[in-house]
Amino acid sequence: MSAASAPGKIVLWGEYAVLAGAPAAVLALDARATVRLEPTADSHWHFTSQGFVSDPEKVNPAALPSGGAGIFVRQILQHWGLQALEQCGPPRRVITDSAEFFQQQQKLGLGSSAAVCTATYQALCDITGRTPNLSEAMHIHKQWQGGKGSGLDVASVWHGGLIHFRQGKAQVSALPDHWHWQVVWTGASASTPAHITKFNDWRQSADTRPLDDLAALSETLCEGPATLSDLALYRDALEALDQAAILNIFTPEHARLGTLAAACGVLYKPCGAGGGDIGMAFADDPSALAHFRQQAAANGFTPLDLETATHGVASH
Repeated sequence: MSAASAPGKIVLWGEYAVLAGAPAAVLALDARATVRLEPTADSHWHFTSQGFVSDPEKVNPAALPSGGAGIFVRQILQHWGLQALEQCGPPRRVITDSAEFFQQQQKLGLGSSAAVCTATYQALCDITGRTPNLSEAMHIHKQWQGGKGSGLDVASVWHGGLIHFRQGKAQVSALPDHWHWQVVWTGASASTPAHITKFNDWRQSADTRPLDDLAALSETLCEGPATLSDLALYRDALEALDQAAILNIFTPEHARLGTLAAACGVLYKPCGAGGGDIGMAFADDPSALAHFRQQAAANGFTPLDLETATHGVASH
């Protein structure tokens, strides 16, 4: 049996600014997606998934999977110029498990597609004798997204820990020791590609000063040492961009969490492209963060029990 896994991720700051050439800070989280390749008892390849719901697929070795649980296998093999599963060796059962990225069958927004794509890529490299390459992994995932995105999500799950990402390059970093944080799920899922399309349309036809301001603050935070006061300024600039481009980043749920956080003496911001998903609370005082966590849960939100993933994609 061959297997590989990759962690989730969350963008701390730099969302949208990274598309303008500014650096972004991305933290790998210890929710992990796993892809297992096991021997089969028959002459076909079999694809099943947990977490992401899709119908099981039985595929002739002379073909490629059509989609669903095997979508990334198809994407990767086509990128390599392969036209049949039999070019990867004997038939296998491919089991993709991204259950830790979902709650009540809803996507949490922790970068499940990047984690599954990267773990699948690693597993297929293992069985075909290829040397995994980050640039190639980023390219494959970007192709799957229709050419959208910066690649920061794949870079994060590749390295693990905290990275600063700019224009395809990642630099390993670390958060200040005195920062404490908590990821919260709003209860609503969102579509990253749809928001990036809307952002690109706005950027081509509008005054981009709100984006310039956001990019400058992301630079300040990455050059460090990062402070919560600078992060608060960044949060405000992100809200200004949201209002200018109508990206729906600060949904009513995020606004409510921001109010709860302020009452607890905690800084809260949405994370990612917008439309729902997750946000993150930061504090110097762990007791203030614990109070916020209680208030968030009492108001129907879901504080997620997550820690930093110190390791990125790995074979098992």
